[in-house]
Amino acid sequence: MKLRRTTEDYLKTIYILSKTGEVHGAAIAERLGVSRPTVSISLKVLKQEGYITQDDSSTIRLTESGLKIAKATYERHQTFQSLLEGLGVDGKTAAADACLMEHAVSPESYEAIKKLAERKKADRYE
Repeated sequence: MKLRRTTEDYLKTIYILSKTGEVHGAAIAERLGVSRPTVSISLKVLKQEGYITQDDSSTIRLTESGLKIAKATYERHQTFQSLLEGLGVDGKTAAADACLMEHAVSPESYEAIKKLAERKKADRYE
């Protein structure tokens, strides 16, 4: 099933933010550069789709399915960014391009690129 880019971006952002503490809508809005009302609407959809939960203090947590998608999206981003930086692309450009690439590449192509990135990394450490 192909997910919307926004869904993947939100889940990845929640995953990243959760590594440093509780996640709230304001932090998501700041990280993604969108308004708080926009985040509220998106969070409602993510909750309806079963990707997140929110407790009484509005702390956002990923469900098992949300976490699976978030980790996969984050891994794709890291792989693309690392590969691009290894090819000499500056960090800011590599991060921006990786954000686009993480959504556009098929699982088959991603696996091939991931293997290439792993070989390239292994070659650097030999």
